[in-house]
Amino acid sequence: GGGGSGIKAKSLDGVFCLGADAEESMQRAQNAKSADEPAIQVLGMCRAADALYEQGDLHRAAREVEQAQGLIQEVGFEEGRAISMVLVARIYAKQGAMSTADQLDEALDLAADAQEKFKSLGAKKCEAAAWLALAMARHANKLYDEGNLAAKEAQLLLQQMDDKVGEAEVYKVVIDGYLMQNRCQKAASMVKKARALYVEIGDRLKEGEIFHKLGQIELKAYDEAKAFSALQTAQQMFREAGANKKEAEVLGTLKDYQLRKGRVSEAVQICQKMVTAHNRAGDTRAEGRAMMELSKLLIDQGQVSLAKKTADMAYKICSSARDGDAATKASDLRNQVKNESLKEEIRSSMDINGHVAHYPIQPVLDFELNKKVPTALHELGQKGL
Repeated sequence: GGGGSGIKAKSLDGVFCLGADAEESMQRAQNAKSADEPAIQVLGMCRAADALYEQGDLHRAAREVEQAQGLIQEVGFEEGRAISMVLVARIYAKQGAMSTADQLDEALDLAADAQEKFKSLGAKKCEAAAWLALAMARHANKLYDEGNLAAKEAQLLLQQMDDKVGEAEVYKVVIDGYLMQNRCQKAASMVKKARALYVEIGDRLKEGEIFHKLGQIELKAYDEAKAFSALQTAQQMFREAGANKKEAEVLGTLKDYQLRKGRVSEAVQICQKMVTAHNRAGDTRAEGRAMMELSKLLIDQGQVSLAKKTADMAYKICSSARDGDAATKASDLRNQVKNESLKEEIRSSMDINGHVAHYPIQPVLDFELNKKVPTALHELGQKGL
C-alpha cells in the first residue's frame, strides 16, 4: 500500500530477529529510524521493538510499536501495519495473565490476519514470525494443540530457509506451551531438540539459555538434583560469555525456588550474587531492586543491622537510577528496618533491665502507630486530660 510501495519482501524479513543477535538488530534499527523514507523509518521502529522484545523488555517494545503505528497511520504503509500486528500479538501473548481477556482474544486475530498478509507478499520469515505469534496467542488462550499446529507451520517455513536459530525459537514456544500444561517430560524432550540445533550452530549463549530452561522444567518436575545441575551449567556458560544479565536470571530462578522451599539463608546468598551480577552488567535499576529484596530477606533472618545498611544502599542506587517507584519502596523499607532495629533495642533493654523494671509482656511496636501516639497525647493535653 501507499507508503510501502517499493519495499521488497527481503527488507520486511529483515525486521524479525527470531533468536538472532538482538543488539546487532538494534543498531540497524537505529540507522533505519533516521532514514528519509517514512516506510524505512517504520521498519526501523518495528525492528527496534522486535529487538527489545527479544531482550525481554516488553514495556519499551510496546512503546516503540505505538510510535511505529502512529507513523503507519500517517503514511498508510500496509506491510508495516502487518508487522506491527505481529509485534502487538506477541507482547499480549507473552504477558499472559497480565493481559486482559480482550487483549488475548485480539492477539489471535492480529497474528492470523498478519500471517495471511505475509503469505500473499511471499515474505517467508515474516510469515513464520506471524505463525509463531499465533502459536503463542493460542497457548495463552489455552488452545494448546492448535498452538502447536501453528508452531509446526512456522517450523516448516524456517526449515525451507535453513534458519536453524529460528527453528530453535519454535521449539522454545512449544516448550512454554507444554510447561503451561505441566507436561514436563514433553517439554524436556523439546529442550533436547533445541539444544542439538544450538550445538550444531555453535552458539554457547543460546545453549546456556536452553540449560536454564531445562533447570526450570526439572524444578517443576520436582527433580532438584537434575535442576541444580542444569542451572549450574547455564550459570557457568553465561559467566564464561560475560553475559551477566543472563546469569542474574538463572540466579533469580534459584532464589525463587529456595524461597518457595523456605530456605532463607540459601536465598540470601543467591540474592547477594544477583546484586553482583546486575552490578557487573551495569544495570543499576535491577541492582537496586535486587538490593531491596536482599534487605527484606535479611530482615526475615533477623540480621537487622546488615538489613539497614542494605536498605540504605538500595535507596541510594534506586535514586541514582532515577527509578522513582523503587526509590519510594526502598524509603519505606528503610523505615521498616528502623522499626525493626527499635524493636531490637527495646528487647535488649528489657533483657538488661528486666530485674529492675516492669514491662508489658508484648510491646506494641508499629512505626505507623509510633507516629500517631505523640499526636494523640498532644490532643489529650489540649483537652486537659
